[in-house]
Amino acid sequence: MALELQREGLKNVSGRFFEDECFTINEEELVEFEKQFPHKEKKVTETQLKF
Repeated sequence: MALELQREGLKNVSGRFFEDECFTINEEELVEFEKQFPHKEKKVTETQLKF
């Protein structure tokens, strides 16, 4: 992943991005994992919408 820290910071950068399998989420495993923690209301914040 890349986020420009300044405007047009990646303007002259070329290449390809391959997303690793570690970023793939298995929903069933996620549900089981989250059972280990106290319930917390899920929500989307304004900063998450930027991406």
